[in-house]
Amino acid sequence: MIGYFLKAGDESVSEMFSPYIWKEHGFGTLFENAYINKSYGNDLKLILIMYYVEGAFNINGPENLKVNNYSNKKKDISVAITVLPNQFHNRNEFERREFIVDSTLKAVKLVRDKLSKKKNLDIKFEELISDVIEIGDEYLRYKKLII
Repeated sequence: MIGYFLKAGDESVSEMFSPYIWKEHGFGTLFENAYINKSYGNDLKLILIMYYVEGAFNINGPENLKVNNYSNKKKDISVAITVLPNQFHNRNEFERREFIVDSTLKAVKLVRDKLSKKKNLDIKFEELISDVIEIGDEYLRYKKLII
């Protein structure tokens, strides 16, 4: 239901950021493992969160969080998030995890707000938000370092 995409300004930034999403204890991995077969309704199959992480090179991400258009055919929507060094790179382990959880939750809520204007969509946003919070709490309590 929630997928991630990463575009980084350089390889070192990618190597720093990606374990927080995809490695064994990354947020995306934990969420997928916990809710792999769960459905949140018939009208939304994927929320793609696209992180544009600045590094040595500017990656030209959006200035603010940007919710793209919903696709009726594919039943998906994406949210673009630009990540600046002061938001992630210069933070400690726990603050980086908080950023991932908070930005995921914010993206889901923005999608909910945008799609609530469309009538008759079968999407269980409150259940999805609750599950993101539950996995987020587990993710934030995890003792080992991500990297």
